[in-house]
Amino acid sequence: MNRALLDELQRQRCYPSITVLFNTEPDTILTTTEIGTAVKLANTADARLEGDVGEQLRTSLVTRLTDLILDQAREPSGHALALFVSPEHASAVRLGRRVEPRVVIDDTFATRDLVADLNRSALFRVVTISERACRLFIGDRRRLIERREDAWPLTRGEAQSPGSWSRYVATHLRSEQAFHPLPTVVAGVQRSVRQVVAPAALAPIGLIPGNHDRTSWVELHHAAWPMVTDWLRTDQERAIQQLDQAISTSRFCGGIDEVWALANDGRIETVVVEESYAVAARIGADLQLLPATDRDHPEVVDDVVDDTIEVVLRQGGNAVIVDDGVLAAHHRIAAVLRY
Repeated sequence: MNRALLDELQRQRCYPSITVLFNTEPDTILTTTEIGTAVKLANTADARLEGDVGEQLRTSLVTRLTDLILDQAREPSGHALALFVSPEHASAVRLGRRVEPRVVIDDTFATRDLVADLNRSALFRVVTISERACRLFIGDRRRLIERREDAWPLTRGEAQSPGSWSRYVATHLRSEQAFHPLPTVVAGVQRSVRQVVAPAALAPIGLIPGNHDRTSWVELHHAAWPMVTDWLRTDQERAIQQLDQAISTSRFCGGIDEVWALANDGRIETVVVEESYAVAARIGADLQLLPATDRDHPEVVDDVVDDTIEVVLRQGGNAVIVDDGVLAAHHRIAAVLRY
């Protein structure tokens, strides 16, 4: 799971967009029971689409969904599998965490489980900085891959002064972080790092001292990984601290009605949601939420919490999924406001 894939799925907007989620045994092909679960969920989608869309479209979508299940049955799985099918798109995503098995039909795909998976998948960046070169790596718990495309790696030109080189590196790193925000470990001599990090608006989660112009990805990963695991361990605590600070500075909102409205106004910087919290609702006048018990009705949004997360991410905000019960005082969903 990565941010580029999440962004691609969230760009898809077409009715009906079908999301099917179910749990699987990791590192094995799908068992007969797991295939049966997937087929049962596909049948649920079929029944819900009957009378909601044309017969030809319904048959086409269910066929594509069934084909996707059969394709995935031959591939090693993760802890769960997410299937996405619409008239314009079809894809499957293996997840590293278990999910609540379900079918969601809306005009966008349900991506909350992908957000949670991304938050906990330990994707991170390592940047090596020296007076002559800057390399960029993207990694996970198993490896680092160096970016060798476009401008990367950066190399100092003969005519560049130390100051212009630092500004050049800072500009590129600032652009990278804006496009793809990731926890970043910086490797380099403290003097060189200090000249770049602040102008680049980076807040590194750790520093690997020394010159690393030629250090292998294996050595960098070995040095960086303990810093990443320490950072991940405090992810939930950081989210709660952000909310506490937001309360003290009047940049806080809580409860699905308020969070939903402000998300659609583009005012949310970070939304924090309990893992299993879900709300089915109709969308009334002025985007007012009208709670609904008939979740399968075509006019009902299966989960407006998922929609809220997607709106926030689409507008450049962040989303953090926390354990159930953590936000009990805030009605299970809360947010830090931009203003």
